[in-house]
Amino acid sequence: MRKKALLALMMAAVLLLSGCNLIVKDQAVDDATEIIRMGDQVITKKEVKSQIENYLAQYASNMYMYYGQRVDTTDKNVISMAQDAAINGLKEDLALTAKAKELGLDQLTDEELESVKAAAQEELDLNKNYAELLNQSALEGKSEEEVAKFVEDLLAEQNINIDTLTEVAKKNEIDKKLKDYAVKDITVSDEEIQVDYDSKVEANKTSYAENAGSWASAANSGSTLYYTPAGIRRVKQILVKFKAEDQTAISSAKTAQTEANTALSTAQAKVDSLQSTLDAEGITEEDKAKTEESLTAAKQELDEADKAVQAAAKALEDATDKAFANIDEDTDAILAQLAEGADWQKLMDEKNEDPGMKNNEKGYAVAADMTGFDPAFVEAAMALAKPGDYSGKVKGNDYGYYIIRYEGDEAEGPVALDAVKESISSALLTAKQDDAYKTAKAQWVEEAGIKVDLNALKD
Repeated sequence: MRKKALLALMMAAVLLLSGCNLIVKDQAVDDATEIIRMGDQVITKKEVKSQIENYLAQYASNMYMYYGQRVDTTDKNVISMAQDAAINGLKEDLALTAKAKELGLDQLTDEELESVKAAAQEELDLNKNYAELLNQSALEGKSEEEVAKFVEDLLAEQNINIDTLTEVAKKNEIDKKLKDYAVKDITVSDEEIQVDYDSKVEANKTSYAENAGSWASAANSGSTLYYTPAGIRRVKQILVKFKAEDQTAISSAKTAQTEANTALSTAQAKVDSLQSTLDAEGITEEDKAKTEESLTAAKQELDEADKAVQAAAKALEDATDKAFANIDEDTDAILAQLAEGADWQKLMDEKNEDPGMKNNEKGYAVAADMTGFDPAFVEAAMALAKPGDYSGKVKGNDYGYYIIRYEGDEAEGPVALDAVKESISSALLTAKQDDAYKTAKAQWVEEAGIKVDLNALKD
């Protein structure tokens, strides 16, 4: 009996194992598996997986584009993150769509529809231009019609067309209306503005009190600042630029100098390496002889490289001297007009070749320890004794002659609240609105009663 029972058990196992090979997953049925449900709305396994794949692709692209990092999209942790993001996004989309319908915000006016169409067309044009830019080499020599067909086919493969982009633009418009509804009662009080202002003043004071140069650089880049340290002055300039051909000659000379310095470094490294080999203990007489021969040749290369560096430096000096000589007459003429009492601002508007001075009412901020500006410019600007004084010809390191005028000093201390109140209020309002909308969306998702079956998502 034991033998019969054992035989029966073995036969059953064989049948069970062989039967497994007969079970074939119906892909259509599997794709249609319900993963997310809200009322009678269902999102299937195929749709969820597609969303996860889209998120993975976008995440990998962004990480490489912005940080130069490659993402392993097969890593289980990355996939888990993508799954969470995709499902949360789909849940939020369901809830917001339902909420917009409930509030009647899903109906767009003719004006809003026109805005949607324009946004979709703009996005399509951007995608076309981007696709063409990325495939320049492949499209070289092709006719306009061939380029257009290539781009159209490429976008079609990614399902990028005016219809899909219009749907996205429509959702964005409805999302904007939902946000407006959610944040309509959000305001910013004077007390909140004052607290934020005080905080920013203190932070700026800590950052810049002993670092006026950084303040000047930040001011010139357009940053909003709340505290001004001591030692900041404002200057304007008339720049007389090198002639185009001289600028080209200087650039070429600088390139040649860089190449010569690189060759010198390479030659020095070769000499050092051979000398190190020669000084090593245990070197054979044969190797020593060969190394000494190589070292003699390397020293000759080093000597030649050194001469090339000196020649390159002289060539750059000559090119620069010639460039300054070619603008001496124009610069002297400007200084002569100033000496005769010409209006600085008018003359600057007429003669200046520095685009940074256009519409720059206050002028550049400068401080003794600042970087980012030509040191020759900063030194000359800080050497002027009092507001209204202007320099003579100041040789710039890159562009030409500077003629600099001292405009005045920045008052040390906090910037007046009224000067920054609007920007503080706007930033605070935006932050509060974003927080309020985030909270509202989370509440709407919770109230929607959405059900998710994660187990059904597994293969």
